[in-house]
Amino acid sequence: MNVRHPRRTDFAKHAFPQPPIAPRVYRNIAFSFLGLTVVVVAIVIWMSTVSAEIRIQSKRDPVSLKTSVEIAKSPEQGQLQGRVVEGIFDKIQEFAVKEQTASSVIATTTGRVRITNKYSKDQTLIRTTRLLSPDGKLFRINANVNVPSGGTVEVNANSDQTGSSFAIPNGTTFVIPGLWIDLQKLITAEAITPFTGTAEGTKIVTAEEVDNAQKTLEEAVLAEAKKTLAAEANVPADKIADSCPNDAACWSATYVVETLEKKSNVTVGQNTDSFLAQDKIKVTAVYYPRKDMDLLVSGKLKEQLPEGRDLVDVDLRNVAFTLEQTDTKVEKARIGIKIEAYSRLTAQNPALARDQIAGLSLEDAKAKLRQVEGAEFVEITLRPSWARNIPRQKDKIKITIE
Repeated sequence: MNVRHPRRTDFAKHAFPQPPIAPRVYRNIAFSFLGLTVVVVAIVIWMSTVSAEIRIQSKRDPVSLKTSVEIAKSPEQGQLQGRVVEGIFDKIQEFAVKEQTASSVIATTTGRVRITNKYSKDQTLIRTTRLLSPDGKLFRINANVNVPSGGTVEVNANSDQTGSSFAIPNGTTFVIPGLWIDLQKLITAEAITPFTGTAEGTKIVTAEEVDNAQKTLEEAVLAEAKKTLAAEANVPADKIADSCPNDAACWSATYVVETLEKKSNVTVGQNTDSFLAQDKIKVTAVYYPRKDMDLLVSGKLKEQLPEGRDLVDVDLRNVAFTLEQTDTKVEKARIGIKIEAYSRLTAQNPALARDQIAGLSLEDAKAKLRQVEGAEFVEITLRPSWARNIPRQKDKIKITIE
């Protein structure tokens, strides 16, 4: 028996077709993608166009150098080549005495004294024996005398100094301070003429004139010594002059001058037309190539600097050289070096590395750079002007040190 079942419809197979996606959806997707692309491109363009120019004014900080270097005719490691020579130089020169007027200087006063001897023995007094007035003014007799016991001797005398205060009247009494204290009461002196002096139309030697003569003489003998020693060291005169045009061939020198003798044949207040002055000195000279010394000083100065700093406004003419030790037999010397200079920041300072501030905000970058030692002023310019952060690409950051 056949059983027939009712016919069933398979809706899964015969379902209605899906409706098509609306064109508006495609449009929205396309626009979203396009917008995202524009944003990405804008960001890329922004990142590629933003730049930062940083200007830093650096403080000039002092840097000093105090060291020494050895000079040798046959230099070893660490020594500079040079010459070490010395000599003794003597010069005598005559100097004219300028005429003085009464308004500018009073000459030594001159008068005549009587020396009385109340002692039991004769008394010899040599030339320049001192006579002391009651008010403390000093005079000297002009000749050797022998004062007999119970007798007197007359002799001329001069004031020990110039000036109108040494003009004394007749009758002034003196003690002779060079005698034993008890003899001073027995052997005395008295002015028998007034002590007077005049400077009008008179050539009187002054202390200033003697000092100036000695200075002039010292300069002359030193100039002669320098010339002689340079020739001995085989250093041409034009190569040691300040005007030497070729640095590679120029030499410098350090001198030590020792005064052995300095004298003149007059005394202050003496009336004379001229006088002789003598100066005897010992001069030690150390010669060395100027360029080599400059390079050594510059190098040692730079060794004082931390990384990221450089020298500025260094004038090597301001180096102070002192001769500390010499051995002329083997021609070796040690020269002390002292100089004050200045340094400042450079763009190579580690604290100024561009990756230290890349990506920071404008204010954070300024704050960080101001903390760098030696930075006095910081100015940051961003382009375009609406940018607020330092670019992350280091090649977009330019740092200038002033």
